[in-house]
Amino acid sequence: MDEGARDCLGLDVAVGNGRALHAVASRRDFMRLIGMGGALVLLPSLLAGCEDGSNTGGLTGPGTGAAVTIDFALGDVAVLQLAYALEQLEADFYGRVVANFASSGFSTAEQATLSHIHNHERIHRDFLKATLGTSAGFTLATVYDGVDFGNRISVLKAARTLEDTGVAAYNGASQYLTLAGNLLVAAKIVSVEARHASVIRDMISPLSNEFAPSAFDDVDRPKTVATAAQAYLVNKLVFANEPTAFTPGPADKG
Repeated sequence: MDEGARDCLGLDVAVGNGRALHAVASRRDFMRLIGMGGALVLLPSLLAGCEDGSNTGGLTGPGTGAAVTIDFALGDVAVLQLAYALEQLEADFYGRVVANFASSGFSTAEQATLSHIHNHERIHRDFLKATLGTSAGFTLATVYDGVDFGNRISVLKAARTLEDTGVAAYNGASQYLTLAGNLLVAAKIVSVEARHASVIRDMISPLSNEFAPSAFDDVDRPKTVATAAQAYLVNKLVFANEPTAFTPGPADKG
């Protein structure tokens, strides 16, 4: 893979010794790279609709807002919808992190790293939004009870949870993808998320083994992912026709 392609995907994430992430290229370049050659064959006009989660009904606690249903009878669409939910959450979270740099105690190098992660998450979110289209997309409201965006450690611990959840989600849900192009995209995105997780862990415990605490990443069922993500979402995530078959990872989780 050439260097331009690596940068577009956000793959050049440096860990350890305070090194910052490499700058990511434009959203247009990313969309062109991973959408080339007809790899993505979803047609938004043919996708089943999903309730717009932007209406929270005036409620703001985790899971107290309007339900967003992901129906696994839709196959690949459902997997991409789950990914879209997580990428919305991560992009929103890091946006708040960046907005609170003045009071959070992050060093200049750490701010640069977190800003790059924010850009990556926005790219992932925007790509999935465009792929799903208006008929299968939705907007989620977020809530961060217990996260102090003015406290460095509080932010990093929440970031670790979100990144670990994202990695386990892609690892687990990708087994339900049937189209090779979609599987390729998921593999590219999860590789970026895994690097984010390593960077965050390295920021919490510099120069330790925490950047890669085990040989294999977790592989979680969608319902496990939903439970973890729900703590930060006002909208209630609801699954329909969730597959019963599941192949666990080496850690035998799920």
